[in-house]
Amino acid sequence: MTTLLHLDGVSRRFGGLTALHPVSIDVTAGTRHAVIGPNGAGKTTLLNLVAGTLRPTEGRICLAGRDITRLSAPARARHGIGRTWQHPAICGRLTVAANLALALTHRTDRAARAMLFSRRTLHTRVAELVDNAGLANRATTPAGQLPYGLQRHLELAMALATRPRLLLLDEPSAGLDPDEITRLTSLITALPDDVTVLLVDHNLDLIWNLSHTVTVLHHGQHLATGTPDQIRADSRVRAAYLSTTDRPAAARRGTAIGPVLLQARELRAGYHGAPVLDGVDLEVHQGEAVAVLGRNGAGKTTLLNTIAGLLPARGGRVELAGHPQIRRQPHHLARAGLAIVPQGRRLFPTLTVAEHLTCAPAPDRSASRATPGGVWTIERVLALLPALAARTSHQARRLSGGEQQMLALARALLTNPRLLVLDEPSEGLAPAVIDQLCAILADLTDGGLAVLVAEQNLALAAAVSDRIVVLHHGRVAMGCPTQELSQPGHRHRLHTLLGVAGPGADTQPRPATRREASETP
Repeated sequence: MTTLLHLDGVSRRFGGLTALHPVSIDVTAGTRHAVIGPNGAGKTTLLNLVAGTLRPTEGRICLAGRDITRLSAPARARHGIGRTWQHPAICGRLTVAANLALALTHRTDRAARAMLFSRRTLHTRVAELVDNAGLANRATTPAGQLPYGLQRHLELAMALATRPRLLLLDEPSAGLDPDEITRLTSLITALPDDVTVLLVDHNLDLIWNLSHTVTVLHHGQHLATGTPDQIRADSRVRAAYLSTTDRPAAARRGTAIGPVLLQARELRAGYHGAPVLDGVDLEVHQGEAVAVLGRNGAGKTTLLNTIAGLLPARGGRVELAGHPQIRRQPHHLARAGLAIVPQGRRLFPTLTVAEHLTCAPAPDRSASRATPGGVWTIERVLALLPALAARTSHQARRLSGGEQQMLALARALLTNPRLLVLDEPSEGLAPAVIDQLCAILADLTDGGLAVLVAEQNLALAAAVSDRIVVLHHGRVAMGCPTQELSQPGHRHRLHTLLGVAGPGADTQPRPATRREASETP
């Protein structure tokens, strides 16, 4: 079989840090080749080297027998390399159709570009792409107003519009609900044989279902390459990545839940005249963790942003510690004790870890307001998140996905909140890092902090929460203590709302809830 992509001893160093040690990989034309490994293993660095957004420190990269090592990213795109990113790279102010038209006009072959100079031809082709992407009813919607899952669908459609020979996918399933992951799997499976796929993802079910070949990286080094069955059976791979620790919620001390801290009543919100939330009621008590679940587009991020003051409410009431907050600005809510860890982390790429931590505290309130568990200092945060202590001089853009998530959490804690809001905190994280996150959130709630988390990862949501709330079409469709998920009726209802119900759905192992784990000897 023909080799389309050849990496020969490719490495990358950032100053004194070696992000990727010399790696040699062959990707066969027409195959689906996956790269997996823990956070910080060098996976995204590898994709960036292939795409040309980074230059290798040493080694050679060949595409279809041609050395492209010194070519720029645009030149490599013209040679047939397309890609998606960890977070959707779309033009938020342009409509869905305009984004796809933009991708089409950047087609690499001259004949295709000449053909597209006809407005009628371009309009017809855009309509086909919109329909194929399942976005026909959203063609005139600004891309930035799409639910997160549909933004990912649009980005993938844009990449495919360029007719790439080699398609690079960086965490394509991150933030997607089960239905969307199923559609993603079908879409990638149905790609023509002349499109070769190199993908990075932490969703191992997706990897095993899609891939012909899997490469494993660990600490920037090539650990193994083989078929999915070979990789799953490799003891080195299991030790480095596939095995996860026991859910750290077992350390739960059973701290009593306190009075109501956050209360939302009949909350309504939306975007540009389109309603999203329709009369949502929600309570979070001091020392309690509440998980908001639902498919993409159900209103989870809208709910969190409205509570945090990032999106104006159109009706209803929000109270924090008994004080109305419905018309207040985000900085007012932050002073009142609310901190948010947004989806995508929203870090400053060129600031170091130390600079982020130095900018985060607010001296006018952090020392004066009593906070659960005591005042958060940089020293205390680094003790809780030791992985950051060794990275204080590194820029945020040089951190792994797991380290970036920990930095976003550290920044929020340094504001000394009473309520911590997290939007999709497990997105793009390796299984071992998700376990660490579970342990950290359990420690925080045990210390009396209230936590409100929106999450697609049901196992994490069950492990850290005392209660779950499920949104469906902008309304609360289900709510119950997490312990009650052991009841078949509740479990079936939850699976149905999340789109994972089907034959045998109720027979699947259920993750231990936070309280059940605390009762384990």
